[in-house]
Order: sequence, then C-alpha cells, then structure tokens
Amino acid sequence: SLERGLTILMAFNSDKDALSLADLFEITGLNKSTILRLSVSLENMGFLKRRRDGLFQLGMSVFMLGQFHKRSFSIADLADPSLRGLVETFDESVMLMVPDNDNVICVQKIESSKAVRDVGLKVGDSYKLDRCAASGVFRAFTGEQGDAFDQIRTAMIVESRGVLFTEVAALGCPVFDLDGNLYGAILISGPQNRFTRKITEKMKGGLIEAAADLTRRLGGDPAIYATVKY
Repeated sequence: SLERGLTILMAFNSDKDALSLADLFEITGLNKSTILRLSVSLENMGFLKRRRDGLFQLGMSVFMLGQFHKRSFSIADLADPSLRGLVETFDESVMLMVPDNDNVICVQKIESSKAVRDVGLKVGDSYKLDRCAASGVFRAFTGEQGDAFDQIRTAMIVESRGVLFTEVAALGCPVFDLDGNLYGAILISGPQNRFTRKITEKMKGGLIEAAADLTRRLGGDPAIYATVKY
C-alpha cells in the first residue's frame, strides 16, 4: 500500500499540478477503486487535497516535507557515493563543481590515495568560468553556440590539460537537476602523465556512469546519458 500511495504522489509534476481520477489511472496504472481508497488516506494525512471540481492536487504535508528536506539537504552527502565510486575505481581525485554567476565553485572533493595527486583545488575554491577545467561543459550546456560546443553536447565529456594547473589533466561531465537544467559538473583530475589515452577512455565511461547516478539522486533523468558510449 505504501508503494502504491507513493506512486500516486509521484504522478504529480510541474507540468500538471492537478489531476483527475482518470489522469491518475492513466499515469499510475492502478485500479480506480485502489486510487480512490489510497487517496482518502493520503488526504487524511494532508498529502493530497481534493478540490471542489473533483481534481486532486498535492497537500500541505508534501510542502512541509520539502521544507524539512531543504534544511537537512547536503550536496556533499548526496554526491559522495557517486564521486567515491570514481575514486575507488581510478584512484584519482574527483570533485563536483557548480556554477555561481560567472564563477564556478568546488562544493565537494574526494582525494586520490596516491602520493602524487591533484592537490591544488579545494572545497570552497572559486574560479572564473573561463579558467575552470570544465568550462566547456558549463558553456555548452547553458546554450553557447558553435561546433565545439555541439561536440561537447554530443560527447557529454570535456578533456582539458594544464588549464588550472600546468601539470594537471582533467575530464569533466555535466550533471542535471529535476527540471533537466545543468546543475554542475563532475571532474576527475590528476597528473597529466597518468592520463594516457587508454586510461582516459576508461575514465570517460566511469564518469558518464557517475554523472548519471548523481543526476538520478538530484531527481533528474539519467536517460540523457543513454546514447553516450565509451
């Protein structure tokens, strides 16, 4: 019953904030009598509200849970599993960068265990957009035009060498939010001599998987990465 009740709640989205019984039946595939029974329980708990015209909409309990979540939300905790998987696989430093007007900020970083590693960029560091190793990602997925950005939008990966630090190479991949907008970029970086063609091709596949995982955790649709193969 809990799973079916949550299925009803998940039927609501930003495109259609009020649904009829027929809408819920079509979206969820649940029996109409089941929808009505569960809707009564959800309405009693404040998670659904039935309007005078008979349409259902989300109730105030959903809003309250959203406020609780905002207060407890930590992007570092949310991103940690996605980033840590990359570090464990390739043992290079991995970070999450997010845009802030004309800058990008490092909001999470997990270091490589190797003695020689990328130690130049720290959590909280801010760089001008055009100086960031993943600047191509931010520019491409915020609508900048041109063949180079078209290629990035197709490949979903940017490779850079010596952008922030002379001896450092990096790969970047976009991460998307609930509305399908660019949220940020995951970077994996380390000394250039370790980023050989063979290893970077393997890293690209791992980076796509990590970005898809974090996009899912942010409520986005990981299907955007489905056509990318490495």
